[in-house]
Amino acid sequence: MKTLLLGVLLGAIVVFDPVATTYLMRDFSWLRDLPYLISIAAAFVVCIAFGVRRFVPVIVAKVIYDYWRYFPFVFLVCFQFTGVTFGTFDPTELAIGIFLLLFVAGLFIDRDQRFVTTPFNVLHLALAVCIALSLISEFRLTVFLKSFKYFVVFFLLINFLPRGNLIPAFMRWLVVLAMLSAAFGLIQEVMWLGAHIVISPVPQKELELQFEAHFGLNWYRVGAMMVNYQDCAEYLATAMLLSISALLWRKETTLLRRRWLIIGLCLMFPAIFLTLSKPVYLGCALGIPLLLVMRWPVRAVPLALAGVLVGTLGLVAVTAIVPGRIDTMIDLTRTVPKSEIERIRLDRDALQGWASGPYFWTGRGIGQSYRYTAHSRRWPPHNAFIMAAAEIGVFGLVVYLMFWGLFIARVVALNIVVTRGPYLFVVRALAAILLVFLSQMSFEGHFFDNLIWPIAALAEALWFLARRQAVATTEPLASKATA
Repeated sequence: MKTLLLGVLLGAIVVFDPVATTYLMRDFSWLRDLPYLISIAAAFVVCIAFGVRRFVPVIVAKVIYDYWRYFPFVFLVCFQFTGVTFGTFDPTELAIGIFLLLFVAGLFIDRDQRFVTTPFNVLHLALAVCIALSLISEFRLTVFLKSFKYFVVFFLLINFLPRGNLIPAFMRWLVVLAMLSAAFGLIQEVMWLGAHIVISPVPQKELELQFEAHFGLNWYRVGAMMVNYQDCAEYLATAMLLSISALLWRKETTLLRRRWLIIGLCLMFPAIFLTLSKPVYLGCALGIPLLLVMRWPVRAVPLALAGVLVGTLGLVAVTAIVPGRIDTMIDLTRTVPKSEIERIRLDRDALQGWASGPYFWTGRGIGQSYRYTAHSRRWPPHNAFIMAAAEIGVFGLVVYLMFWGLFIARVVALNIVVTRGPYLFVVRALAAILLVFLSQMSFEGHFFDNLIWPIAALAEALWFLARRQAVATTEPLASKATA
């Protein structure tokens, strides 16, 4: 009977697949380019379920008991599919909600479970108050609740990462999933340039922002299955800098084997390039030389300068000798400043509107800074700090700057304190990753970024471990001197 019901269900999915892709999911045009993709995916899931059904009770019992071990992995997997949004659904929000309930339940069941105390918790509480005050301008409860996602992610990670040596697993999965996203991004670009087929979960009405013309071609700015190419570029750059740092400090065994890191870099470099994200380009151009300087302080500076010079000359030469595209460089010098002028205008309008408007103290509310720019497409200011001021007011801006100040202070302190050990390459990579984040914040208007809070939690967890190790090495000396 169960087999019959399952067959009927799969048959219904196959029959209604064209209806769903044609009418119910009409915004996702790529589903129509791949016939019966939903049916194939459903059959694949059923096969996997049959294969693991006898192991499900054991797996479920283990997951419930050690649920905290799986949150970093589940969150990173969901992060890869943030573009698959049916309505306002976000996979990361579902994972965060489930694990938050498990954490709260654990407080009543496990007497040894405690909250991790950190100054970031106080800053997050202050930011929540500022966000609540911004509702004075326009009451939007859904957006208000969604803004808590970043604080909860930090809270869960800072409570889970210091336990049971979870940091290596978190970094390993971050890099592995970045390799898969990079490979899928390259497939997206090949399908677009070769067959003009866009494989993307982004709705059709938003796809036009994913293209940019260069060198006579209309390039697709790859975003894998993420919500946009900016998130994809930032995520890939984070994984790339971690991989480079592991190779430089010869700690690849902590992350992945050397050959896999090299393969990953061969995938991530072109994928980052195909995102055409200039702020991430700038961050990587600053971050990679910084890693070289920290690894070889004496020799790295002239080497980095020489590399930048050679790379610039090579780019100019390749661009100039493209057949039939001799004036491409001249065209670029004409078009690039126009885009920068547009960014400056958006930032200026938002700053002036906020400083002289009635919402100087409270802000216009989350997602409402576009009201100051008067842009036809509702573009907000392209600077995270100006956007924070416009949306959560001057008090919110102060707290936001304090968050960044504490984040930077943690990274600097870690680079001073940690001079050896298995996490040395992570500490060094955090300094370079911070440059990518700051570059992104300076030229893009996303002050609540999806990746900043998880990496800040990683830095705070490493700070806890560094303090714990310092206490462990000093306590015996103190007790011996007292004796």
